[in-house]
Amino acid sequence: MPKLTFIELCFWLYVAQNVVSGDLYHKVGGDLVLKPEKSTVPDPITSILWKHGKYKVAEWDKDFGGLDIYGTFRERTTLYQTTGELRISGLMKTDSGVYSVEFNSKLLDKTYTLSVIKAVPKPTITSSCNPEKTSCTLTCEGDTTDAEPVTYSWKVGERAWQVVGKQLIISKSNTGKSTNSYKYICKLNNAVSGEEEVSEPVGEVFGSEGNHEEELGVGKGEADEAAEKT
Repeated sequence: MPKLTFIELCFWLYVAQNVVSGDLYHKVGGDLVLKPEKSTVPDPITSILWKHGKYKVAEWDKDFGGLDIYGTFRERTTLYQTTGELRISGLMKTDSGVYSVEFNSKLLDKTYTLSVIKAVPKPTITSSCNPEKTSCTLTCEGDTTDAEPVTYSWKVGERAWQVVGKQLIISKSNTGKSTNSYKYICKLNNAVSGEEEVSEPVGEVFGSEGNHEEELGVGKGEADEAAEKT
């Protein structure tokens, strides 16, 4: 038997992981469609059972001739007996979790991990400076409860958007370059937001006096979080 190289092994592990499970993000109040791959569906289908974790969602058995929808999924769930496709409308936060399906009493390998989250709100920018007005922290504020994971991006003047974090640190330097016309904008985005939500621009963070150059940095909390992820 030929030996796999390390790169080949990593590739096949990645493929296997993505075949066995699928991560899905859907919006609160939205619709979900779970459609098993045709190659995994037996022919003929005599029974179907969908579960959310250990709890039943929908069950159909040809011999017993009935379709049962369980719990909070009643009135908003459809099961198609010919394909095994499951449709759930009016998604709620509590619908988050792992979904699995059995055909003819045999559990399929692939599962579906669902996260039901809210869309991001329009953010606002708040500013906090040290007493000497030599350093300011801009914060992109918005209620992201039940909307995580969220990305924060910043635009400074005419520069390109940068994914920085929730906070942006701006420091003065004595370069003599005037940047009083700089405008700062932040935006939020997540997997279910159709469009990114953008704040109103703010300017003259240090006031209208003097010439300075803004040196941009990540807030301490964001830097610590980034360090933990590496």
